[in-house]
Amino acid sequence: MIKRRTALILLLLASPHLILAQEDNAKKSDDIPDAENHVVIEQPAELISDDITENPEENSSDAAEKSGEKTDNDAKNETQKKNPEKEADSSESKAEKSGESEKNPRDDVKDDASGSKNHADGEAAQNDKKTKKTSAGKTKQSAKASGKKSDSAEKSEEDNQEKLAGNPQRKIISLASEEILARPDVEKFRRQYLSPKWAEALRGYLESAMEYRLYVRKAVQDAGVPEVLEYLPVVESNYKTNAKSKSGALGMWQFMANSVAPFLTLNDYVDERLDPWKSTDAAIKKLQDNYNMLGDWLLAIAAYNCGLGALRRAVQKAGSDKDFWYLADNNLLPAQTISYIPKLLAIADLAINSEYYGIDLPSHDEEFEILENEKNGNFDYITVQKAYSINQLAQEMRMDTATLKHLNPSYVMGMTQPAKPSQIRLPLGMRQSAIDALAQLQPIEFPMKYTVVSGDSLWSISRRYNTTVQALCDLNNIDENAVLKIGKILYIPAK
Repeated sequence: MIKRRTALILLLLASPHLILAQEDNAKKSDDIPDAENHVVIEQPAELISDDITENPEENSSDAAEKSGEKTDNDAKNETQKKNPEKEADSSESKAEKSGESEKNPRDDVKDDASGSKNHADGEAAQNDKKTKKTSAGKTKQSAKASGKKSDSAEKSEEDNQEKLAGNPQRKIISLASEEILARPDVEKFRRQYLSPKWAEALRGYLESAMEYRLYVRKAVQDAGVPEVLEYLPVVESNYKTNAKSKSGALGMWQFMANSVAPFLTLNDYVDERLDPWKSTDAAIKKLQDNYNMLGDWLLAIAAYNCGLGALRRAVQKAGSDKDFWYLADNNLLPAQTISYIPKLLAIADLAINSEYYGIDLPSHDEEFEILENEKNGNFDYITVQKAYSINQLAQEMRMDTATLKHLNPSYVMGMTQPAKPSQIRLPLGMRQSAIDALAQLQPIEFPMKYTVVSGDSLWSISRRYNTTVQALCDLNNIDENAVLKIGKILYIPAK
């Protein structure tokens, strides 16, 4: 009996430890996740081997309570085996409510594993977002780059167009093809005037003759003749109105004394070769006559230099179908005439295309838009029948004497003709002032006057005063074959 009691006591004393061992085994089995629903994440050995720390108060419970817990635990174990996720949630809820048990290291492992998994999932999601964002960004950048490339191409094309627009284009000039402008004889003069010395000289010629040159351009346009003729006075006289050659040619257009008729007046009192406006009109008329006879503008211009007769002989020798360049290349013209046309074309090309060649010359287009010739090329006129002093007329009109003389350079003796109608050029708007001034002036009385008597002739009078019949006729505005009336007064030309 005593032995039974002792065995029972010993059994009772050992039962708590058995119950605890069973609970540990149940809990350990509960920690194993279902393979179908969970992924096992391996942990370091020290964490896996670390067991659950029980609360000391639970270890001190009596055997009856533990025995009851065992039965309950067995039921719980069956439920946990069926639904481990629900049990885990229940355990976590129980642990939070009790607040008495220390956190299970294995829970840390599970939390770490879950956190790692969540972190990994988060990183994967973020990476997916980054990848999508990067892909979208690349697509956007690609589209943007493509757009930029397209915009760049368009901008490049626009820049090229602006560049082309900014670079002045070479204008075609009359009477000269690209082939003609590329000829060595034309290139020779172009190079000459592109040099600093001659470029400066050419600019000076064109600027100093602005009032005449723009009048010439307007006259050229009005007459419908080639535009290069505006620059012919550069070749002839450098646009100097009083230029005189060794051969006696005079004025801006270099008329010879024997070639003025019927275009200009030339006598002891008047030399219209010195009048840039009248000589311009006369030169254009003469060039038109040459063209009408020769049918070719370059030949007509060449004839202006060497004479119509010399040019006709050259054409006859070469053949009527030959042009100027054939005559020049075969030396059928005078040396001066051979270089005359190339020089004209080179100067005209440089003046019209000064921006293209980068030469500092007056702008061909802009200067004409200003139309300075409107104030310098348009005038008032008055006609007188006797000789009047230009100086006295200017003083009576209260205007500058030099200005009136500048407008009337053909009156070489400072007065109008004594016996022929003479036209006086006036500033625009001054005609009435000139009429009023002339009413206050007395015409000049020439001391050299002769009264015709019976038996006189122009020839006998010219011999008496050592002059010519032509001079008498020009001064007195009569014809060589005119019958002299007794008592007529003739003005004797100055010696």
